[in-house]
Amino acid sequence: MRSRLLKTALSSVTGAGAVFLSVVAQDTHGTELLWLASSAGLLGGISAITGYFSVHRPRSETSAIDSADQGSLYVPPPNLPDPSRYFTGRVTELRSVSQVLRPGRRTGGVRICVVHGLGGIGKSQLAAAYAEERLRHHRSLVWWLSASSHERLTSELLELAACLGIPEHNSKSVMLNRLWGTLRDCPGWLLVYDDVQHHSLGPLPDDADDSRQSLLPHAGHGEVLITTQQREGWDERLTDPTVIELSGLGASDGIAFLRARTGENDEQVLERLGTHLHWFPLALEQAGAYITEVEIPAGDYLRRLPRLPEGRNAVAATFRLAMERVVAVAPEALDLMRLCSFLASEDVRKDMLVGNPALVPSPLQQVMLDGIAFNRVVRRLSDYSLLRRSGDNRLGTVTYGMHPQVQFYVRQGMDEQARLLWSQAVVQLLEAAFPERPQQLVQRVVCEALMPHVEAVTPELTWAAETGDHEFGAARDPQAFARLLHRVGMYQEHRCEWRRALDYFEMEAVLRSLHSADDLGRITALLAVARLRYYRRAQLETAEEECQAALDECLSHEGDPAFLGLQAECQRQLGEILRERGRFREALAAVDCAITIYDESKESGADGDGLDRALSEHEAGMIHRNAGHLTKALERYARAEALVPSRGSAERRDHLVFRAMLQRDRGIVAQDRGDLKTAEGELREALVVFEANRGTDDLETSQICKFLADILRRQSDELRAQARGMRGPLRRRRIHRVADRRLTEAESLLAPVVVLHRKRRETEEHKYAACLNKLGSLRLAQGRHQEAVETLLEAEAIYVDSYGAEHPYRAKTLSRLGAVLIATGGTAVLKTGERMTAEQTLRLAEDIFRARLGDAHPSLVAVYERLAECTTSPHTAADLRGRARHIREALGGPAPSLTQASIPLSAAP
Repeated sequence: MRSRLLKTALSSVTGAGAVFLSVVAQDTHGTELLWLASSAGLLGGISAITGYFSVHRPRSETSAIDSADQGSLYVPPPNLPDPSRYFTGRVTELRSVSQVLRPGRRTGGVRICVVHGLGGIGKSQLAAAYAEERLRHHRSLVWWLSASSHERLTSELLELAACLGIPEHNSKSVMLNRLWGTLRDCPGWLLVYDDVQHHSLGPLPDDADDSRQSLLPHAGHGEVLITTQQREGWDERLTDPTVIELSGLGASDGIAFLRARTGENDEQVLERLGTHLHWFPLALEQAGAYITEVEIPAGDYLRRLPRLPEGRNAVAATFRLAMERVVAVAPEALDLMRLCSFLASEDVRKDMLVGNPALVPSPLQQVMLDGIAFNRVVRRLSDYSLLRRSGDNRLGTVTYGMHPQVQFYVRQGMDEQARLLWSQAVVQLLEAAFPERPQQLVQRVVCEALMPHVEAVTPELTWAAETGDHEFGAARDPQAFARLLHRVGMYQEHRCEWRRALDYFEMEAVLRSLHSADDLGRITALLAVARLRYYRRAQLETAEEECQAALDECLSHEGDPAFLGLQAECQRQLGEILRERGRFREALAAVDCAITIYDESKESGADGDGLDRALSEHEAGMIHRNAGHLTKALERYARAEALVPSRGSAERRDHLVFRAMLQRDRGIVAQDRGDLKTAEGELREALVVFEANRGTDDLETSQICKFLADILRRQSDELRAQARGMRGPLRRRRIHRVADRRLTEAESLLAPVVVLHRKRRETEEHKYAACLNKLGSLRLAQGRHQEAVETLLEAEAIYVDSYGAEHPYRAKTLSRLGAVLIATGGTAVLKTGERMTAEQTLRLAEDIFRARLGDAHPSLVAVYERLAECTTSPHTAADLRGRARHIREALGGPAPSLTQASIPLSAAP
């Protein structure tokens, strides 16, 4: 007894000491902990160490996966479709999906399961059942994505990003990258991609020519469940997917489903009915709905069905029976089905359908005017499983959906006249619902919600061109489709989806050209095509032709005030294109013409907010800067800023960003003059504004990071050169540390910029080449010479392909490449096939600069200084350095006049 008490007391004392030390261990480093442990005795020390490691143990990959429920990700309510009350069976299939997606607690990465089968086979119901089961056991993100098209899936992912609280951004690509980053850092999620088509997911490994963004998460710890009708190719297109084929319900599950759906207990009759319908789930559902609503025995329904030789015809047969029954009671139901068959299969908003009943043909128009009658038609279709209704009418959230297989049969049953009537009615409804100013932030949600319907109707739209009346878009309003395309193109351009915007603007241009009375619309479409198809892709010669054609059209309406604003826009865009082509005098003349028009508009009181005028002044400054006339450039920037004064706390966001853009360009001018300190200050201040208003992953923000990184790299080079002239080793070492920090910061700024532009290189490859220029010089400063050569040769090849071998952009790359070749003492094979030494490369750059930009352009400073390093002649080196010094001294002086002598007459207002 005494021994037991002693042990108990000893245990209590050591236990108390262990508890104390375990608490202390939570805020103590290992060394102090061991000292405390040794002073308290071995047992207490062990307990303390246990306490320490229970708090400070490393977070393993397994623990990261298993801690999904405790992750920091805000989990919005799941958006799963309404579950079917009659879902039956599929036990084996659900187990297979679970084994693929959650094979064990120690498995990480993105796990993908593909469930494929015929339309109507029950893939979506299986996926919904798995997701519901997942929710019951794991408190984590579960999200349903309708993936019938790339556009629709993009909209769904953007909605998910918004629900997760991811900051808004104009660029859809930026938003998606932010979403993938959020999912990567927060494990345990499930994404269901429902009804995936061939091109829904964007570029996959075998789609090298697909420039769209991939819509699959590529990193993190989560599950992706895909439903699709596609059977082949998944192993080659995805990383380690498991493919499961889904077939019809077996007899046992099928009978159980029909019994639950109809209340029928005669298993022999139910077995004959299921066998007749080949146990096809969608057919069984429609058959069950019919039997329930008409209140007939299953045997009577079976006798009404025709003989079905193939399983897929089962849905067609049950669909026809259901439609005959519904139409007999409510004839307008067929028209509603026809209307919905040209829309996306999900999320058809009620307010979009009934908001403009005058655009819908009668007799459906009369039903839409009577809310009770319309709801009665919808309810009847829903009762027969022909239409799905969800949402709350009191909250205005009612939406409708129709199975894609049912949509197909509805369209198949229409003649050409009916397809013309209803497809064009859908276009009119969408045109009425799509905001007139889609670039406004407040309209973004509306536009994105309508995009899947625009994409759904476009390929199915029936045009009346065959009849010779050219009624494109709507039988009663031929221009409805063109107006819709223009708004959609504007929205896509605003969201930085250049290729999608181009597709819509090109279709608009074709439609506008068929109607001679719509000159204003046609010119607007031509200008949009020129801007997107050619200018942004650096196909400048064609861009100039298209823009000049649009300008000529405007000039043919001289005196018509409706064309003045468009004429100014044409002139400004023409100036941008000519600047890119190095024709600075013509570019300045075109931009000055735009400014004159804006000034005249101001006198007439139609100037708007002055931002267009300010943008034109900014473009004039860009022209002067590219021409090497830096003082003139600063003068134009100052004029532009005066047109958009600061308004303090009432500052408009676009005005704030515009002034930051001017600050950025003033910093670039300072860099051209060699004033790196001023340049750094201007760019850092501009970067703060852009990051706050556009985000860190914005393309314009990345431009500032790119220039700032180059300035830091140049400062590092200057510091190292300064250190070489010092005697004291400590001072040299201190300066080298500062130089290294500059290079480290430059790397941190430039690396994400290169990645961002690499992703978008298909549409803006010339901007990617500019990033490679900066990266090549940075690699040289870091001593990574081979990488520097390869990077700059890649940039040179892009410039030759995009602009030609004699463009100044290529010369800038050659100048940087010359510096690398000096450091390595080697040669390089250029895009044109020539093998060049450092001196030959720099001489080629000099020839291009002098021929295209004159003898005193700032870009020649670096060329002459580098050539001086190449030559063995002291006299030649001194002469080259003298030329560089002369140009640098002249940079702050007045610029030569840019005359209009070479301007074509058609470029004048």
